[in-house]
Formats: sequence, structure tokens, C-alpha cells
Amino acid sequence: MSITTPVPQVETVKAKATENLVLTPKIHPLIKQFLAERETLLELTRALGSPLNVLFPELIGENVEGFQKTFRDLNVIGKIFFAHKCNQSDSLTRRLAVENANLDVSSVNELRHALGSGFDATRIEATGPKNAEFLGLAIQQGITIAVDSISELQMILTLRAVLKVKKATKILLRLSGFEANHSKFLNKGSRFGVPIKEANIAFDILEANRKEVELLGFSFHLDTVSVLERAIAIENCLELFEEALSRDFEPRVLNIGGGYKVNYLENEDEWNAYVSALKESVLGTRPTMTWHNNAFGMSSDKGKLKGNFNSYSYFDTETGGDFLDELLSQRFANLGDATAASIIRDNMIELWIEPGRSLVEQTGITVARVNSVRTSSRNEPIICLNMKRQDISFLDQEIFVDPVVIEKDPTPEEADAQPIGVYFAGNLCLESDLIYRHLTYVKKLPKAGDLVVFVNSAGYFMDFSASTSIMHPIAKKVAVMERQGKFTWMLDSEYVPYWEELP
Repeated sequence: MSITTPVPQVETVKAKATENLVLTPKIHPLIKQFLAERETLLELTRALGSPLNVLFPELIGENVEGFQKTFRDLNVIGKIFFAHKCNQSDSLTRRLAVENANLDVSSVNELRHALGSGFDATRIEATGPKNAEFLGLAIQQGITIAVDSISELQMILTLRAVLKVKKATKILLRLSGFEANHSKFLNKGSRFGVPIKEANIAFDILEANRKEVELLGFSFHLDTVSVLERAIAIENCLELFEEALSRDFEPRVLNIGGGYKVNYLENEDEWNAYVSALKESVLGTRPTMTWHNNAFGMSSDKGKLKGNFNSYSYFDTETGGDFLDELLSQRFANLGDATAASIIRDNMIELWIEPGRSLVEQTGITVARVNSVRTSSRNEPIICLNMKRQDISFLDQEIFVDPVVIEKDPTPEEADAQPIGVYFAGNLCLESDLIYRHLTYVKKLPKAGDLVVFVNSAGYFMDFSASTSIMHPIAKKVAVMERQGKFTWMLDSEYVPYWEELP
């Protein structure tokens, strides 16, 4: 006797949406052209596997120019330091070395990568918490160091004595714990930086070691996109310039960190509609839209929505250089109601910024092959990809941007096709390995062998959380360039900005 088990017919699953809740990604025209061409991408994934990270290094200059334009418009002297931690690509770093940009490194290996990519010491800044190996190489190379704590400052002095370095080490004093009597704001506290109330301790150490360490100025990096909080930090730092000058220091740099936001979506209405629908699903006024009723920080209490939607704002109009312009246009009541830009300009202070994802916006995509299409025990359509969540994620953040499906063998789309809610799942043997924990609405179910493309992934998503869980490899990287409508590629590690001159 044999038992026959029916095969689930995924195509007939009734998981239809009552409205078209799509999150259309914003895609650079060159990348749209590349995806439309299809064949190169299909060949790359056949040759190099899935997942695959595809970089477009020659697009990064557009983002550099966006910030440089803001500097020019505000008539301030500015320097851009790319926050290397958000992407490990060789091609992007080497391309930046020939642009009007500098590099912010947060580890000894990032520093080695910077030096090997064409940056000299004058274009590198060392930030973040540092061990002795990192500090030692930075000191030897003459790198500017953003000092994170009093103990780090003392370690610099100890290492200088051991290394017998003669030239003074240039530093910025990274500050935290900012305060304001004229504005109400929540000071979240930070484990980084010297509390501004302890700046005098640092001044005393620096005063006793003037020949060893040169104070270039002050820096901060806040874990927020709040203009108010950043403005208060700028105001506190500007006030500290006066105290430093009174003690015979000559500070001339203010580093205001990163966090300049990116717009990932084409349409604000789509973003608002999807967020509203998510909130309705949490309240129970519409069917659930998330895996195992994940509420992303929200909850329902007697018919009322509690908590906050814990997500990056994937649609935003004030991004990159525009956000910087808004920040520097803030006026300070304690400083004669002058704007940040005017104070910086009039006092000939050099402004440093540390953009990360905003500097690599639209320079990379992550591609995965569809392994299978199936249903869950609750009859939910699942698209199983040859990748894991860590291959396209930043910590535990959810990405609310629809991927693009590239069909291996294209078939016509039904004109009256209704959207189908699906989950994209990874290839780990874990229930939690969902690429997206929210429903993505598609008009046609992908098939095994099709490609799913996550666009604009260069900023943190393709690298920061990547792992080799159950020996699945980390995605390979390739660099793609375009000339006269034709695309060429090379391994990311082989890219140099003068690739056309190579024999």
C-alpha cells in the first residue's frame, strides 16, 4: 500500500490584498538600465553564486558632489569623511580615493584598507573605541584621532613614548552629554565620547603635553536624526571653542558626525499607506501583515495603538546635503541668534562630516536566487531565497522596500492580476530566518531560478551583519561599470579607478 501526498498549489493560495500595498523602490537610472538588460546579472549569479553584491563605484561621485554643493552654497570650509564601517567594498573605497572625499575608519583593519586603497594620512580620521593596535598604527601613520575617552587620551601618550614618535599626534576631542537650558530635549546618554562636563580634565592633560598632542578641535556623533539634538550638540561644542582658546589652544575643526538620511522609496503615499495598514493590522481592524504578528514596537490596548513604529523612515524628503543644510540653518539663542553656518564661516572653523549610507546611496544592489516557492502551515506563500537574513540586514532593522524580481524565463503578466501577499524567507534552518518579516505584495509569484534584487543595499545592509552561519558563504562582490550603454564587470577586489588603462 502506498500513501499519496498532494503537492501544495501555491499559485492558488488566496492571500490577496484589498489594496495595492506596494513599496516601490527608488532606483538610479543606470541601475534600472542594468536590471532591464537582465543577461549580465543572470550570468553573474550563475558564475559567482547567490547571494551576490553588485557595486557601481562610479556613481559614488554624485553623492560626494551633493555634500560639496551644500558646503559651497553655505560658503563653509568642509571635508567629507566616508564612514567606512557601512561598507567593506574595495571598489567603493578605491573610487573614493580619487574623489573629493576622505575616510573615517573605526578599526585597525579599516585603517589598513584605507592606506592600501590610496588614502594618505592627511585624508584619514580614526574614530570609535580603539585598542592599542589600532591606536599605535594611527599614531605611526600620523592619522588624526577622534579621542573617545580620557583613558584613550592617556593611552595615546603611553604609546607615543613606546613608539618614539616625534611629530605631535593630531586629535579631535569627541564629546557627549550635551545640555541646553533653552530647549527641552531627551538626552539619551551615550557610552561614547568624553562627557562635556569633563572636558576640563582633557584640557588639563593636553596642556601638560602640548608637544605630544595637538588639539585640532571637537567632534560628536549622535545616534539620532533629530535636528534639535544635533543643533544643541553643535551649540555646546561652539561654546567650548571659546574655553579652549582661553587656555591657549588653537582649535579649528568641528566634526558633527553622520546620519544624513537616505530616501529609499519613490512614493510618499505608498509609504504612508503601508504604515497605516500595519497599524490597522496591529489594532486588529485588518488581517495581520507580519510573520507571527510582529508589531515592530507597537501594540494594541483596548482598541488604542500603543508604542511607536520602530523603523527607519524609508521615505524622506530631507536627505543627504539637504538635511545638512537644514541642520546648519538652525539659529542659536545663546550665540546672538546666529545660524550654525554663519558662526562656523565667520570664525573660520573647518566643518567635518561623516556620512555613511548617504554617501553610498544607490551604489549597490544585493541579488539572490529563488530556491523554491511553498506555503507555510498557515497557508502563507513563502518565497525561499538562496540567502539568509544577515545577507541583507543592518542589525535587527526591518527593510521596508520591495525587491525587484528578475524572471529567468519571462512570461506575460496578467492585466487584471491582483496583488498577492508573500513572505521572503532565507536558507537557514531557523524559523526566524525571514528576509522580511512583513508581507510584500507581488502581482506574480516568482519561480525557482528567478532572481530577487534588493536595491540600494550598499549602506550597511549588504555588509554590516553578514555571517557564515551553517557555512553558507558571505556574498561575493563585483564592480559594474557602464560605457556607451554597455556594461562590463570585474571582481570588486580587482577594481581600480584607472581600470580602463590596464593592459
